[in-house]
Amino acid sequence: MYSQEITRTHRSAFVLVLDRSASMQQQVRFGELLMSKAEAVAYTANALLTELIDRSRRTDGLRDYYDVAVVGYCNDEVEMLLGEDGFLSIERLAAREPKMSRLAIERQRSDGSSAIEEHHQYRWIEPRAEGTTPMYEALLRVRDMVREWCEKEANRESFPPVVIHITDGEASDCDDRELRDVCSEVRRVATSDGNVLLLNIHISTDSTLESIIFPMADELQSAGRYARLLAECSSVMPTAFDAPISQLKGVGAVPPYFGMGYNASIIELLSIINIGSRSITNMQ
Repeated sequence: MYSQEITRTHRSAFVLVLDRSASMQQQVRFGELLMSKAEAVAYTANALLTELIDRSRRTDGLRDYYDVAVVGYCNDEVEMLLGEDGFLSIERLAAREPKMSRLAIERQRSDGSSAIEEHHQYRWIEPRAEGTTPMYEALLRVRDMVREWCEKEANRESFPPVVIHITDGEASDCDDRELRDVCSEVRRVATSDGNVLLLNIHISTDSTLESIIFPMADELQSAGRYARLLAECSSVMPTAFDAPISQLKGVGAVPPYFGMGYNASIIELLSIINIGSRSITNMQ
């Protein structure tokens, strides 16, 4: 299980699910970055899309390894943010010409002074923060999308889709039980190589809360209610990922691990996404 090589005949799929509700206007500090939650979500989404394109490049050109979709939800609406009704091939995404954005990062020097460094990033996804949080409706849409993808003859033996859900708050259209149920429905969708991997990432403005990445059960005992809820909604990471997660977490880390993160920095967010989106086998 979770061992199928990603090839042009056995592509995999990635779905980013982005909370774009009004609360995403709040400012948050991730490590050395200060930005709105909406900007943090867009930054992380764009970084993953860029990485997937880079992974697909070979000396003979770009290989069509992935289908990608980005689903945004806010203001009682669920949108496909790449301008498609469903998945877009990585080849078609790479053929586009996205805007280039500039990101200024303040870094502290050893002498206590600070310096501003500029980074540039392709920007397929723009920040948005507006209205309500129709999380349940968005996850229903995702369930149907990954089910349809897995049922296609060409995908039935592929490495299963990875769904990465980034949110800062509670749903406005369901209670905790309904959220657990719809996440369970997403996770039950499968190819012959394994079930869909659902990673939930919570972005918090409370800097007093301990950062959690790929938590173990005992780490969740002291976590807040929403962190525990997100863990219950997430995939338990397959044993095939135990080694890289243990290395990321450090000494004392023992599987099983929940596929979620809470109050994490940008660097930690990208680490979670990188592990959750990287097949354990080589791409051919």
